Amino acid sequence: MIIQPAPAPVPSPSATRAAGVAAGWRAWTSPLDLAIAGAIAVWAVLEALLVPSAHPLAQLGFAFAISLPLAVRRRLPATVMLVVAGALVLHAALAGPDATFNPFPSLLVATFTVAERIRPWPLAALLGLVPIAAMLTAHLLGYFGAVGIETAGTLFLVFFVGSTWAAGRIVRHRALSLQSTRDSSEQRAAEAAASERRRIARELHDIVAHSLSIVALQAAAAEQFVERDPVRARTHLQLTRKTAQGALDEMRHLLEVLREDEASYAPQPGLSALPDLIAETEAAGHRCTVAVDAATAGLADGPALAVYRIVQESLTNVRKHAPRADVAVSVGSSGRELEVRVENGPARTAAPVAARGSGRGIPGMRERARLYGGALESGPTPQGGWLVRATIPVGESS
Repeated sequence: MIIQPAPAPVPSPSATRAAGVAAGWRAWTSPLDLAIAGAIAVWAVLEALLVPSAHPLAQLGFAFAISLPLAVRRRLPATVMLVVAGALVLHAALAGPDATFNPFPSLLVATFTVAERIRPWPLAALLGLVPIAAMLTAHLLGYFGAVGIETAGTLFLVFFVGSTWAAGRIVRHRALSLQSTRDSSEQRAAEAAASERRRIARELHDIVAHSLSIVALQAAAAEQFVERDPVRARTHLQLTRKTAQGALDEMRHLLEVLREDEASYAPQPGLSALPDLIAETEAAGHRCTVAVDAATAGLADGPALAVYRIVQESLTNVRKHAPRADVAVSVGSSGRELEVRVENGPARTAAPVAARGSGRGIPGMRERARLYGGALESGPTPQGGWLVRATIPVGESS
């Protein structure tokens, strides 16, 4: 019996509309802005109701005019500033000395918002002067009655408005700095992820290209000897199985680092694994000589892996294109530079199967050398063989 998973619930039209309305509100305002607008509205309405006035309805309208627009102050900072300041001047012109509510808190909130939300500082500074101009204009229209705004009052007004504007600008610069840091961190993380993907792709190419080439060569050799020399054919089949198993193990270790749970961080092969490559090549019928300088014992893991892959790819090419050829491998250090040489002589037998690679072998080796500031060159030798030579700067520590 096949058990199918239950289908995901489909939201109802009413729920979809409610979600759309909520998303629309979030685009225009926030709980903090609603709280600020509501608190100022309650204060203004209470003052309008408790303080005797000849125009109570005008007082209520003015209370809502200077408070409710603050709910959308982040979305429309300049508009909110102009609406609040304009409401103050209009109310002062109409109500005159009868006006009792002071909209100073609303003007300060609008001042902070234009400084924090508007990018061009000249425009933000110009809007920051609007509250001062509105308050002084309202005073000239008699809004503050007999109290008035003298020189000390003007300085007091400029101080609070200027301080509020400066605080908003500081918050903006800090927010931009934080966003820049976050973007830079995300960019570095993206670059690191891309670099890791390229590294994994390169490793997979080396593993698959090397292993499948050897498997194809050994299988073809076993097929040739299966009837006339079963023992030799069995040897080739054993090498085929060993190579395939090794490739599976390497791919498993490499791919497990992508898992988030129980990842296995097995070390990548380095210079200590070169004897295994030599043994595989000798088992395929090549006479090999190897020389590894003792000064390379402390080589870092990255360059060591690059050396291993270069030797691995070179020996794979030898086995594909120069069957049973003599091979000389050397890894030496001159203090500041590591030199890797893989040289083979001419083929002594014809290839058992037409070898065709991906065309990425030599470019891949050259890329590995360049990754550590080195270089790689390859080409035929006068003796009819092939030479791969790579140099990698490693410093005096090598």
